[in-house]
Amino acid sequence: MSSELERSLRRLKPEKRRQQLKVRSDAELPFLEDKSHRAGSLLYDTTVYIDILQGRFPGGGDLLLRSADAWHSTVAGTELASACGLLDPSHVGSRGVIRRILAIVDRVSPYRMLAPDRQTWCDAGILAGTIARLQGVSRTELRRILNDALIFATARRFGHTVLTRNIVDFDLLHQLDPSGKVLFYRV
Repeated sequence: MSSELERSLRRLKPEKRRQQLKVRSDAELPFLEDKSHRAGSLLYDTTVYIDILQGRFPGGGDLLLRSADAWHSTVAGTELASACGLLDPSHVGSRGVIRRILAIVDRVSPYRMLAPDRQTWCDAGILAGTIARLQGVSRTELRRILNDALIFATARRFGHTVLTRNIVDFDLLHQLDPSGKVLFYRV
């Protein structure tokens, strides 16, 4: 593991980051609605599945989802699975939500599912730790950011663009590692 960690440290250089990061303006970020930003292959963040399940994914984005080369993350799958455990089993709507989550997960081909390798875990750990240090986030927030960093680093590793509604976290990740690609949307 140390060679992967050393490689990540050399590439990401967290020691050079000393100033708090600022989230960039929408004009500086690539958005789904902007025709000049088209991704050939997309890795979906968990927000994509949530917004599809809730019927909130932007209408114009459906065409992109159908035309893009879609990839999925085991990390997003785990976040969806955790939602099934978090739902109150006594609530009348929980069973239906779980069925809808299962339907989405079952449609994902195992050949389109990407898992972080050791190098990706190291990159994600450094990215999440750097954000936590620079932004002063809590340990609870660090765990959430680590999941985002894993999705971001996995997409980078395989040459995909992350599709997400999570502008703050993924903009900060992209500022720390501009070699990754992100495409944003709003609901």
